[in-house]
This record gives sequence, C-alpha cells and structure tokens, in this order.
Amino acid sequence: MTGDFFDLGTMIGRLRRACYKKLLEHQRDGALPTNGRFVFYELDQDGVVPKKYPPPKKRTPAQDISDALTDLRQVGLIPWQWITDETRELADWQFAASVFEYAQDAVERARLDCWGGAPAPLIICEARSTKGVLERIAGEYLAPITATNGQCGGFLHTDVVPLLRGNSRSVRYIGDQEIGGPADCIEANTRWVLEKASGRSIDWQRIALTQAQVGDDARLLKLVIEKTDNRCKPARKYQAVECEAVGQATLERMLRTALDAMLPEPLATVFEREAEQREAVIGQLEEIWP
Repeated sequence: MTGDFFDLGTMIGRLRRACYKKLLEHQRDGALPTNGRFVFYELDQDGVVPKKYPPPKKRTPAQDISDALTDLRQVGLIPWQWITDETRELADWQFAASVFEYAQDAVERARLDCWGGAPAPLIICEARSTKGVLERIAGEYLAPITATNGQCGGFLHTDVVPLLRGNSRSVRYIGDQEIGGPADCIEANTRWVLEKASGRSIDWQRIALTQAQVGDDARLLKLVIEKTDNRCKPARKYQAVECEAVGQATLERMLRTALDAMLPEPLATVFEREAEQREAVIGQLEEIWP
C-alpha cells in the first residue's frame, strides 16, 4: 500500500479514511454486512460528504464513496464480504460426495420454528438497500423479507401474495417517514394490492420510520430534509426522514425490538434447543452410517 492511500490532502484519501472508520464502526456495532448506500448516507449525516456536488461537477458523492470502498477492499483493509450488492445475485447448488455427507451438512443448518406454529411476519421494505442490510436479521427470526423498490404490481401477485393467502401472516413495513410524499403512496398501494389479492385484511404495522419515532427523537428530528415531489404539476415540496440516514445499526435494533415483542419465546431459547437437537441427530446419523 502506498503512503498516500490515506493522504488527507486529497479528496480520495479523505474519503478512504472516512469510509474505513465508518466500516470499523459497523464492525463494532455488529452491523455487517452493509452496502454503499448506507455508508454514503451515514457519511452525509457526519458532514463528510454532501448529498450532491455543486455544478458543474457531474460525478456524485455516492460514486466517490463507491470508489473508496472498492479501494479499501482491493488493498485488503476490509473483506469484500463486508459490502453487499443487493442488485445482483448468483444461483448456486448444494451437493456432496454422498447422501450421508449431504445430510450431515443439512443438520448443521437446520432451524426450528420459533413462532409457535404461526406464520412468521412478512417484512416489507420500501428500498432494496434497506432489505439488503436487514436480511441477516430477518433470517435469524425466520421472517420472510422483501423490497418493493417503488411501485410494483406483478411481483406482489406472483411472489408475495402466496405468502399471505389462506393464513393470518402479518406484515411489518419499513420505509422513509414522509408527510404527503411518494413513500406514503407506495405503502398504501402495496397494502391495497396485497389485501385485495389475498382476499383478507392484513395486520399491517410500520416498524420504521414513524412520525412518533421522529417526533420523540431529537437526533431524528435533525435528519428531516426537504424533498421535491415531481409527480405534481407544479412540483410540490415535502419533508422526509430517509431510512438510510437513520443508520443501519439503528434500523437493525428497531427490527429486532419489533420481532422480539412478537415471539412466543426468546430466540436464544430456540437456538439452545436447535443445538441440542442437531447434536442428537448427528449422533444418530453416525450410528446408521459409520
């Protein structure tokens, strides 16, 4: 690594250092993996980068943050796995040299129902970036999670409605806090489509962000920004607090708190039972296939 990698006299050096410090904070808070969008918003709140550069510069601060994160990974300062890309995916297949070895591996990953026989709540995020960083938490609680990524119709009918039809599964929603902005319409439309297509009323609660959460937290009140709704003619201004600006660790705590309150027993108790049963089943498999 060259001596000027963190050179505070250059913009890229300052951004690399800021990104590195921010990722170490995520590591300390147990908020990994993360994605570039959350790092950008958090550095914006820290005053490290602006939302936009003034003209005539065409690059964006988000692009510069992305470059800095790539540099940190290329030189080995942080693992590549610390940053996720929820816009791309890889299909891979599990296999083993024998069915016995496959079964052993499957036992190590086996999970027990932690919802007492009831369907786990469905977590719907407004943004893909939010879903990307919260997927790990949802997985611990065996709660399905998705993102609408704006207004959508076909995806809701083909992938989401089957999870809600013929049962009492509830929905917990995570999106920006806006008053009269596009996010209000996105959530309302999503709920309308899902209730109509599933043929039932859904227990629907917003986990974050709510007006009460913003109003009761001085830090969140400072994050209120003015945005423009270009759907209106003329364009209309409205106020909002964006999920990414709140910070990944805060959103993770909000999700955990909401899910813990719904569980019939503590998740740690379920994990203990899982470990005991895995050990017992592995012993039985070894007796069958020494």
